[in-house]
Amino acid sequence: MTRKAPDLPRYHNTYPEGLATAADLEALGLKPGSIRPVALLTYEDGDRSGMCGLFEREAAVLKDSPSPNQEAS
Repeated sequence: MTRKAPDLPRYHNTYPEGLATAADLEALGLKPGSIRPVALLTYEDGDRSGMCGLFEREAAVLKDSPSPNQEAS
């Protein structure tokens, strides 16, 4: 039996300051602190549209460091 994932909050074209896309974080030299987004963003920009995950800015880690949920080798 499979479990249904809980519904995530959804935002359209804008999102709260405490959240960021993976691209936003990468531009700052950071990466998400988890692989699961905490919310979803749908966007439309001219003829482009899509959806991406939003992550907590406070949980972001430096790009060169292992993610907290990765096992140490």
